[in-house]
Amino acid sequence: EYSISAAAIAIFSVGFAIIGTICILLSFGKKRDYLLKPASMFYTFAGLCIIISVEVMRQSVKRMIDSKETVWIGYSYSWSFACACASFVLLFICGIVLLLIALPRFPQNPWETCMDAEPEH
Repeated sequence: EYSISAAAIAIFSVGFAIIGTICILLSFGKKRDYLLKPASMFYTFAGLCIIISVEVMRQSVKRMIDSKETVWIGYSYSWSFACACASFVLLFICGIVLLLIALPRFPQNPWETCMDAEPEH
């Protein structure tokens, strides 16, 4: 049951990443900068779904190893575990960076407010 749950969560992660990519492509097409914030959140959610999926799968393997029905001498994580962890880090960090890029610029002078700033086009 755990592997099915992990696979379902991983599919949600792929869906979030696809929706984030669509938002980015649409924002570059006609200068719709407001789509960058949802894209960053979708990438961040995709990263979180990946790490949750990896942890569910790790707990499943740990439970299988700890059972009395199987005897294990030793085990190690494969390259796919490292790839999943690396994809979590990349998606999460890129989502945060994209959110910081999408935020409006801060006033440069203390007397300048965000509303007084010239629009960037």
